[in-house]
Amino acid sequence: MEWTRERIGEGSIEYHRQIESSRLRYPRDVIVWLPPSYHQARRKRYPVLYMHDGQNLMDPSTAFLGIDWRVDEAAHDLIRRKKMKEILIVGIYNTPDREQEYTGSLSGRNYASFVIQELKPMIDSTYRTKSDPKNTGVMGSSLGGLISFLFGWWHPDVFGKAGCMSNSFFWNDYHVFQDVKEYPGPKKPIRYYLDVGSREVFLRTGYQKMVRLLQQKGYRKNVDLQYYLVQGASHDEKSWGKRVWRPLTFLFPY
Repeated sequence: MEWTRERIGEGSIEYHRQIESSRLRYPRDVIVWLPPSYHQARRKRYPVLYMHDGQNLMDPSTAFLGIDWRVDEAAHDLIRRKKMKEILIVGIYNTPDREQEYTGSLSGRNYASFVIQELKPMIDSTYRTKSDPKNTGVMGSSLGGLISFLFGWWHPDVFGKAGCMSNSFFWNDYHVFQDVKEYPGPKKPIRYYLDVGSREVFLRTGYQKMVRLLQQKGYRKNVDLQYYLVQGASHDEKSWGKRVWRPLTFLFPY
């Protein structure tokens, strides 16, 4: 595994190259953003947000069509204006198995196990993190939104926050709804953010149904559930980057 560091005005970015897993076919890069205070406040520990499709988050040279979310800049600005807590952001690059790993399939379960049992311990041992569920979140868009939802649903003992943008809930004939609807236990201790763009007509039904289902399970708006229909938004990196402040401020409020 190769490790490199870059310093930028909005904090520091560190790369961990070609991380292998005993559970997955392909190695993958991981990009970590550290807020400006990280190398100054030497005793401080930070919450962590794990994000999928990491190549699209902070680096236009690796982002789809050269357009990244600029999530590092968004987080820095929100932290500076005291709109969210200081956090670390861990971006996990996707692989050719993305369409399997980002779903409720066995590959998706194995991907979750990789993050929980292999990647997270590495991050927690390398950086000064707060490792408990209340300080550990996960976020993604499209299939990345679906797997973020499932990470929280499967493992609320690890992930206490999930940001789910433009979710592909339609996977496997909307099987995720069956998982949620048939769950008989108490409400899971997780804070969910859901959204969909007004131009994402093909995702609107799933978004609306999941909001209703979570409300039936006891989740309350502005408490442990937030949801938005974002006017004018499409299914692309530019749209997600433009509104990434919404999940950041809900999941990690100042």
